Amino acid sequence: MATRGSDAMEASVVRARRPSLLIGQRSLDVYNDGADQGPKFVRWIIKMFRKWGFFIAKHAWVAIALCLLISALCITKILFTKQANDITGYTPYGARAKDEYIEYQKFFSSDGLPVAAYLFIVAKDNGSMIRADYLDEAVQVLNYAMNNITMHDSTTGKNESYNQFCNSFCQINEPVRQFYNGYQILSEAGAGGNPRLKLSYPISDMFGRQFSLQPNFFGVELFGEESEDAVPKLLTDGEDPLELNATKLRDATSHISNIKSVKMITMQFRAEHKPGWKDSDVKNWEMKLVDVFEKRYQSKRLKIYAYSQSYVEEEMVRGGIIMIPYLVVGFAIMCLCSIISVLIRALYMHQENFYKIILAIMACLTPLLACSTALALMFVCGVRFASILCVIPFLVLSIGVDSSYLMLHEWQRVTKHIRETPSKKDSVGHRMSEVMAEVGPAILISCLTNMFADAVGSFTSSPEITLLCTGNMLSMWFAFLYQMTFYAGLMSIVGGFEFTEDEVDKNKMEINIAENRVNIARHHRPLTRQPSKFHEATQPIISESLQKYVTLMTTPVVFTAVCLVYLAYLVFSVYGITQLNINLTAQKLFALDSPLLELDDLRVQYQVPHYSMATVFVNNPGNLSDPRRLSKLNSLVRDMESLEGSWGTSWGPVGTKYFMRDFAVFQTSFGDDDDEEEPTDDTELNTTPTPSLLDKDMTFKADELKYFLKWPEYDFWQGFVKLRNATNATDPEDQVLDRFFFTTGYHGKNLSVWTQRGKMLTQWRKTVDKYPEFGTAVFHEDGVYLDLIDNMPTDTWQSVLGTLVCMAFVCFVFLNNFFTVAIASLSVLSICAGILGILSWWGVDLDPITMAAMIISIGFSVDIPAHVSYHYYQASIQEGPLSRPSSRLANCLSSVAFPALQAALSTILCVCSLLFVNLYMAEVFVKTMVLCVVLCNLHGLVFLPAILITLDSIRWACRPKGAAAQRPKPKGNSRQKQKNSKIQPAKSSVTDRPEV
Repeated sequence: MATRGSDAMEASVVRARRPSLLIGQRSLDVYNDGADQGPKFVRWIIKMFRKWGFFIAKHAWVAIALCLLISALCITKILFTKQANDITGYTPYGARAKDEYIEYQKFFSSDGLPVAAYLFIVAKDNGSMIRADYLDEAVQVLNYAMNNITMHDSTTGKNESYNQFCNSFCQINEPVRQFYNGYQILSEAGAGGNPRLKLSYPISDMFGRQFSLQPNFFGVELFGEESEDAVPKLLTDGEDPLELNATKLRDATSHISNIKSVKMITMQFRAEHKPGWKDSDVKNWEMKLVDVFEKRYQSKRLKIYAYSQSYVEEEMVRGGIIMIPYLVVGFAIMCLCSIISVLIRALYMHQENFYKIILAIMACLTPLLACSTALALMFVCGVRFASILCVIPFLVLSIGVDSSYLMLHEWQRVTKHIRETPSKKDSVGHRMSEVMAEVGPAILISCLTNMFADAVGSFTSSPEITLLCTGNMLSMWFAFLYQMTFYAGLMSIVGGFEFTEDEVDKNKMEINIAENRVNIARHHRPLTRQPSKFHEATQPIISESLQKYVTLMTTPVVFTAVCLVYLAYLVFSVYGITQLNINLTAQKLFALDSPLLELDDLRVQYQVPHYSMATVFVNNPGNLSDPRRLSKLNSLVRDMESLEGSWGTSWGPVGTKYFMRDFAVFQTSFGDDDDEEEPTDDTELNTTPTPSLLDKDMTFKADELKYFLKWPEYDFWQGFVKLRNATNATDPEDQVLDRFFFTTGYHGKNLSVWTQRGKMLTQWRKTVDKYPEFGTAVFHEDGVYLDLIDNMPTDTWQSVLGTLVCMAFVCFVFLNNFFTVAIASLSVLSICAGILGILSWWGVDLDPITMAAMIISIGFSVDIPAHVSYHYYQASIQEGPLSRPSSRLANCLSSVAFPALQAALSTILCVCSLLFVNLYMAEVFVKTMVLCVVLCNLHGLVFLPAILITLDSIRWACRPKGAAAQRPKPKGNSRQKQKNSKIQPAKSSVTDRPEV
């Protein structure tokens, strides 16, 4: 029969499946060798858990039925709740970009959701779009989109095409059509040049009417930008037909336009919301556009990408939905891991039966039931179902399942103890009360640490992260409740069957003893089952492995080297943090096979560096008839046109759309009887009026504005200007300028870098802030993400600090030990630094998703370091101040090592199921959680032991020389004392530790 010391891992494993801060009846013994000492708060908690054990054993079936009923209703609620995402959900609280986005929405959606869709067209062969066949098909695409995709108007009862329902922006794509018409005219044989037709970039002119190509043509390469001596070299070579054809093509097209190549053509489709529309109608029209040109339209030449906010939201929803099937994979992996580990443990404890398989599976199911309850409660309270919430079941499953294992393993230890020492008060309720008194506080502390971490995250960063942290916090709380009710009730029922089997075995043994008249006192046989063969075979291996590891770690060369490696790890991590890139786009929320990812790459390559547009809303133009106010408004425009910096520079007036310039021409043309001749100079044809010319003698006649907007040549300005009825007007048709917006463009190679775009946006804001009297706001399509650049570092360190303070408080309340709290807190900081630093080296950016994953992992990272430091400290108390570090470390690792490794394995296996999800968010959570688990175990089992041993060695070296002589000498037979010490040390809080 195995000795008591041979039960090495039996008590250590049952003390924690998940490495939690263990406070139970035996844990309290360290305060004063008894359960009646220690903090009153902890003793009260243990008392409550003990009472709860009796209560849940008595009402097990009621608890199970109630939990299953609530979970079924909650799952139904989740299935019938549609996902809804907010494009500004990751923008930090209080960020200026949110107000700017609201201004943008208010201007274009006065009556409801406006139509705002785009088509991006590139050549499949990655060549230029300025080829006759390609331009022709691009115009066919434009015509099809404007005439063949309809929207139902409930007021008229008709299905209307874009050409029929658009009002203000119908001509926004005319530059594409006009360029194609001019290209056809100039390409005709023998046409030659035409002084009244100039196809130039950025401004073209057709028969006296100018139009800008900048909003539609991107990735533009002009003739003359390449080296001029390249052409003679091609001509003299004469051997390569491809090069010669390229030269001929250049000669053939150079007389048509100064544009050598265009990589991408963009088309916009904008329309204001009409009274007969619903928001769902607008979204359906935008999704029809996507469906037609990305799925049904077949082209041999063109690759067409559709883009709209509706499409972005749909792709975000799809990114969340694709995670759901892989939850089944994660659940299956966890169940398999659970069954194997639980059966091995039961075999080791000689308690194997079919019921253990049920408990192993239900241990995985319990967190999912809790998660469904938490999410359904949020949805009932009106919280939207964001896609990021789909990751919560994986997190709760990987973290929450450990507490169920802890209860199961403690039940096995209690059962073994009762079998060895039978008691008249033995019952299912008694066993459950022992389990609850031992592991209940541990589970509660684990729950509180995770909840505090999520609570801190809920009050920082952005709305989307608040949803994630709040959902995870509620899920962890309900996981605790379900473990105390559903799983505890299930264990009580299963325990009843095991209790009955034990009674039957006991009766059989008593009958056998009575029939054979065996002298029990002489044979010293307990009325219990003997240890299993598996137990006897594995126990020496476990003890020997632990002994070798302790011997290795206590070698001076080894623990000194480990400390040096730890310092190198800190340097490596801190340097990685300094190189951390801050970045987030909505594309990170899409599945990696989404066409929007390809589109974003094209946009960053061709559009952003060549034409980044600022949209400036003037909400309070005031009385522009006042020359001084008009002059100041023009100064605002000129300031925006003259910006430059490390990010790039402005296109100037040529890249600006400002209605006052055309209105000035309109007033001048109709104000004078003698119209000036149309300028024929090429420079004048290809530029807009200069700012100095606009300021000189410019006037604003409000009564002519409505005629200007109706004039066919200028009617496209209706989308830029909002009018309102004049105050005290006699004519109801009298309208005055209410608000307007103008756009201006910028270019620069550095704009492809997020930080440079952030600097550009900052300069825009500083410029418009100089003119507060106009109520200005500047909008940039990436602004909701650019504001993260300044907020993310602050939010990150504040979240880590806040979480650390909360968890240190929880640790101190339950442990009442400054040494443990200090070591655990420093370890958490070290682990957080390692996570961020290694993620940086791993190519992961700092964004709200990364920060949320790290906040959630902080609550997990405190457990193992707190375990190691606490048990090492208690070992020094139990074995005396002069005990050897090897003895302390063996005592410590006997309670921590195996549960820590078991928890790490199951957690990694569970979260790795997210690797099958083709989603950036899933990838970040996998990397973060795996890093957290690995670093926690490295700190707890390698770094911390080495540091603690080093501290002990330094303290021992600093002792007075006579201190060693003060060690109390053993009394009596020293050999007998040494032999007994291998079995069980006196006054040890670790009742079942390995023989080392």
